[in-house]
Amino acid sequence: MTERPKSPAELEKMLKDMESMSKGIQETPKARSEKGALKSLLGFFVKIHDDEEETSNPQPPPQTPQPAKPNQTLPTPPMSSPPMAEVAQRRVADIAANEPIPKFNQPKTSVQEEDLSTKPFEEIYKEAGVLKAKCSIDELLGLMNSPTVANQPLTVKVVAVNLALTAKGVKIDDYIADAIRKDCALDAYQLMLNERAAEIETKAKTSIENIQKEVEDYLKKKQQEMEKLRAQSSEASRQSIEFAINRQVEEQRLADAISPFLEGKPNPVSIGNTPERS
Repeated sequence: MTERPKSPAELEKMLKDMESMSKGIQETPKARSEKGALKSLLGFFVKIHDDEEETSNPQPPPQTPQPAKPNQTLPTPPMSSPPMAEVAQRRVADIAANEPIPKFNQPKTSVQEEDLSTKPFEEIYKEAGVLKAKCSIDELLGLMNSPTVANQPLTVKVVAVNLALTAKGVKIDDYIADAIRKDCALDAYQLMLNERAAEIETKAKTSIENIQKEVEDYLKKKQQEMEKLRAQSSEASRQSIEFAINRQVEEQRLADAISPFLEGKPNPVSIGNTPERS
């Protein structure tokens, strides 16, 4: 039968008792604090229940096991139950399997227009469809960090929180489910960011390769143009030099032709001079 939620007065008294026990735990040596606190808290909500069971259902006296008769097969011992850790792991796995995986669409804004890494978690949960749960993980953290058990060992905190949740008539599974939902939302958001980054990186890589090819083609074309200009300059210089040589030979021939008729006057034919530009 499900235990009914305790009234506010009963819950307040329980928390006061827990706080009183916590103060007593702090005064004990460190080596016995965890054990003593756990024993006290367990005794707080187990002792009365055990006493009632013993009163209403007295246990029969233990029976002396009879020796097995010859050729009689001994009964097979019952299968041992799985460890608590394995049971808890299966329970959490079942809770996680029932939670849907949300999906985020990539925004239409560019990476320069919006920084998605600074998006508040509450907005991410809202977009993922994670509604504000009655049993929020933030409430569980508040219970774990409450002044009553804030300085106690972890095992004491767990027992105290379980006691408080039992008094409120709620299950720890509801808080675990809220944490799993929010974790799935964060994972889905991260997956969207990863896919977005991969797509942008692929597009950027392709564009960079195209630009590099355009640059290489441009440089190749300009290199050809520069080579053509150098060839033109070289050819012009060659023609000027070769003509200067031929011109000097021709000028010498002309000067020699008129030299006998100048009667000792300077020869007007210039030989090998560099004409000035007009």
